[in-house]
Amino acid sequence: MKNLNKPLKIREELQNQEKISYASDIIALPRGGIDCSEGCNPYGFPPSLEMAMHNFDIHRFGPYPHSQAIYEGLTEYWKGYSNIERDNVLLSDGSINALYTVFNVFNSKGAVVLGISPQFTDAEMFIKISGMEYRSVPLRKERNYRFDPDEFIENIDESVSLIYIDNPNNPTGQVISLYAIEKILNRAIEVGAAVIVDEAYGDFMPNQNSSMQLTEEYPNLIMIRSLSKAFGLAGLRIGYVIAPKQLISYMRKITNPYQVSEFAREMGGEALKHSENIWKNIVDFSTMKREIRDVLKESGNLFMPESSDTVSIFLLIHKDETVDLYKEFLDKKILSVPGVDFNTLGKNSVRIRLPRIEDFDLLLNAIKAIHLG
Repeated sequence: MKNLNKPLKIREELQNQEKISYASDIIALPRGGIDCSEGCNPYGFPPSLEMAMHNFDIHRFGPYPHSQAIYEGLTEYWKGYSNIERDNVLLSDGSINALYTVFNVFNSKGAVVLGISPQFTDAEMFIKISGMEYRSVPLRKERNYRFDPDEFIENIDESVSLIYIDNPNNPTGQVISLYAIEKILNRAIEVGAAVIVDEAYGDFMPNQNSSMQLTEEYPNLIMIRSLSKAFGLAGLRIGYVIAPKQLISYMRKITNPYQVSEFAREMGGEALKHSENIWKNIVDFSTMKREIRDVLKESGNLFMPESSDTVSIFLLIHKDETVDLYKEFLDKKILSVPGVDFNTLGKNSVRIRLPRIEDFDLLLNAIKAIHLG
């Protein structure tokens, strides 16, 4: 390979900003252990999709994707919550790519993005790598990491271009009320800021708490969702943005018209017809989370910050800040996400995604051993 006479003109942010992310296409699962790290649904996709997959005509892989099934599925799924039209929707390669697209719409010189800490790491990293300024309001230990909308609103000023909040929160699994979201939207309108509500885990909470109900009222609201989590289709990479038509038109200028494959569009549309499957899974998640809470009621080493029983992820923190909690769980054959991968968290914390209920004993015994040991 030839040597460069002069260095390539790579953006300074890419050269200087290290990317911290727990997302990886490699899984180092201990032998005999269980994966409690990836945020996908351990129960997989709705069983009814198997027949739809079997019947899919593979000759449709030849042309570019044109299936409207995903749009039809979204219209049906959100009936009664918002009257969305096709021009209110942008499809994407998972919700993470949707975030990248939206951030690029607002990526102007000096742009400030306001968020909370901890929350989805890759969003924060992309903001910084893009050259924007990221400010965050911490979830406080003295409030059990519960989101405080009033404190957050105090930080929304004229310098803020964009607000980013994931709901349910990743990594705590807490659900932020629709009332709090609406308060933030109203303050954001006053300063001309857009609000991204990242509902990647939103299908684990009732649709009544989704910001989808506010999309027709607020011109500054951008909602992002994914079929990777509750719908169990992470491998198909299906995400979508719901926003005012004008904002969607800006996003389409910086993305390609063939986002999401023909097969994924068809399967996504079919999956959206079977959300009842998710609530069957939620019954198990709620049962498991309550059993964990019962263990943690005893005096011991661990505590769980604010977290909804219906959401499949949660955070555990060891009271001793010197403990490497990720290693403690790995030694007990539980793969988790290290807390250090999230802003403001230390090595004494981990994010855990609940397993199938038949694998739960291994996780519960590990928690008992660490908590009471």
